[in-house]
Amino acid sequence: MGFWRFAAIVALLVSIGVAAWPSATQTSEVQGVTVAVTPGNVEADSQMWDFAVAFEAPGRRLDDEVLDAFVLVGDGVRVKPLAWEGDGPGLLGHRAGVLKFVAILPRPKEIRLELKRRGEKKPRVFTFGFAEWSA
Repeated sequence: MGFWRFAAIVALLVSIGVAAWPSATQTSEVQGVTVAVTPGNVEADSQMWDFAVAFEAPGRRLDDEVLDAFVLVGDGVRVKPLAWEGDGPGLLGHRAGVLKFVAILPRPKEIRLELKRRGEKKPRVFTFGFAEWSA
């Protein structure tokens, strides 16, 4: 993903309320599709967690059913997302939004956001440790 295009996606996410999120964005590129994930509200006392997700695939349609493609994993617990607040399927080249999950309580030391995309051999895994945000 080009720097300016990624910067535009980050600017979009900031404009929808993620300015205070930790700068722990992880990216994965497979078969020409880049996915960037940034954890949002994942506080220990939150009942709902969210993640900013941006897809980039120049010249390609992004038809992922986001709610079916992601799962959150922590301490052996697997949680499907409750909501996707963002672009719908079928966009050409870019897609972004916020993925929301019921929090895993008690909060594990580490969580994984897994993305299984049609046509990809194995899931993409984004791993986040809470120690990096603890005061």
